[in-house]
Amino acid sequence: MSPIISRRKKNTGRTNMRPNRSRWQRRNIKGIFVSFFIGFCLIVGIIGYLLEYPQKAYAYLGQKTVVLSGVLGLKIDEVFVEGRQHSPQDAVLNAVQAKRNHPILAYDLEIIRKNLEKIDWVKSATVQRRLPNLIYIQMIERKPIALWHHQQNFFLVDQEGIVISTPVISYFRHLPVVVGTDAPVRAPQILATLEKFPKVREKLSSLVRIRQRRWDLTLDNTIQVKLPEDKVEDALARLSLLIEQKRISKEETSMVDLRIPKQIILRLSKAAAVRLKVKGKET
Repeated sequence: MSPIISRRKKNTGRTNMRPNRSRWQRRNIKGIFVSFFIGFCLIVGIIGYLLEYPQKAYAYLGQKTVVLSGVLGLKIDEVFVEGRQHSPQDAVLNAVQAKRNHPILAYDLEIIRKNLEKIDWVKSATVQRRLPNLIYIQMIERKPIALWHHQQNFFLVDQEGIVISTPVISYFRHLPVVVGTDAPVRAPQILATLEKFPKVREKLSSLVRIRQRRWDLTLDNTIQVKLPEDKVEDALARLSLLIEQKRISKEETSMVDLRIPKQIILRLSKAAAVRLKVKGKET
């Protein structure tokens, strides 16, 4: 009885191993096929991306959407610009490049904004699409604070020291003139300081940058004022006091030197010097 039982156990063991091997082989083949399929898809996807098939398909769908939007009535009828005062109209139109009855979705608002901000006068711009037919533009223009005299030409300078190279409008002839290679960059600071001294500011005609270190002012187009490199506000306070006390005038004074602390050097005008000389002879 025992040998028969042992044989059956052996036979049973062999018959159980065959299905396990077959199942393992099927799983192995299936895994290889899945790996091959995934690799194939990746290769096809990479090749398609390199050949720009997805980009082309996306662009094609975008074009069709724009055309369809035009058919549905989303077309440009008006471009409304707010805030333009000095920017040339032709420059604004060239930046927008909008055409009436063209699909309004065909225009890239970010590109329009960047084109507008390339115009010298434009500090910043906001561009909006207001469906169904309006492109709205809001511009903030630069505010000139001085005229830069450079190479026999005049250019406007704004509050940030940016040079506006478009032709000067006669409206800005009243602004003070600045001279010097670094004058545009330095002008906002000195002019802001001068605003604290209105008596000096109202007489200011021009500012000359000396060796990129300090300023010479011209008051009433006649009086030269030499400012120091440091402690400019202290010097301007002394100058303001001289004006308030009427100790200097364009008829009597040609130069005021404030470069030495706690010291003021005055130079008489030629007319005043002649009068004093004549008066001295008479006495």
